[in-house]
Amino acid sequence: MRIDLLRHGDTGRERYLDGRSDPPLSEMGWRQFAKQTQDGAWRHIVCSPRARARAAADDLARRSGTVVHIDPDWSELDFGRWDGRSRDEIAARPDHAALLQAFYADPTAFTAPGGESWVSLRDRVGRALDGLTTEPELSPVLIVTHGGAIRAALSLILNWPLRSLWSLRINPATRITLEIGRGEDDALWGEIIEIIQP
Repeated sequence: MRIDLLRHGDTGRERYLDGRSDPPLSEMGWRQFAKQTQDGAWRHIVCSPRARARAAADDLARRSGTVVHIDPDWSELDFGRWDGRSRDEIAARPDHAALLQAFYADPTAFTAPGGESWVSLRDRVGRALDGLTTEPELSPVLIVTHGGAIRAALSLILNWPLRSLWSLRINPATRITLEIGRGEDDALWGEIIEIIQP
């Protein structure tokens, strides 16, 4: 089945760890989303419940007559006590600078204080992908989500180790088109068809 993973547009908060915190899309973010979806013809739209993903997905659904399915499994990683704070602010504290470095160096070994682990994020994104692959008639599907959830999906679909997640830049409004499915052994497989940066 064909899926498009689309990160929500700009919120004006570059370098902030916005997981559960939920800033709205900026004007630029709305323009980015419109550009990335202008030629799409999706049968089904899935999105995170966060307003920065949901508002634009709802608007697209109204204009295209498509149904939106809100799935909390596509929410961004919960950054715990770091949520809503900038990376610069966190790194300015000597006791947190090394922790932040560890967070990016090995996501399997370190979780933000009071936050969600990358393994947990990957598990819930896996659950969401399992649900989609049982309904191939929904294809093509647009999934409006977040950078962390997209990285978790790519880890599962392409069998990338979590430590390699930062090797692909996923700017706001990046759209990644993939063909995914299940093999005879029921293992998830996929291939990237296209990557469109805003």
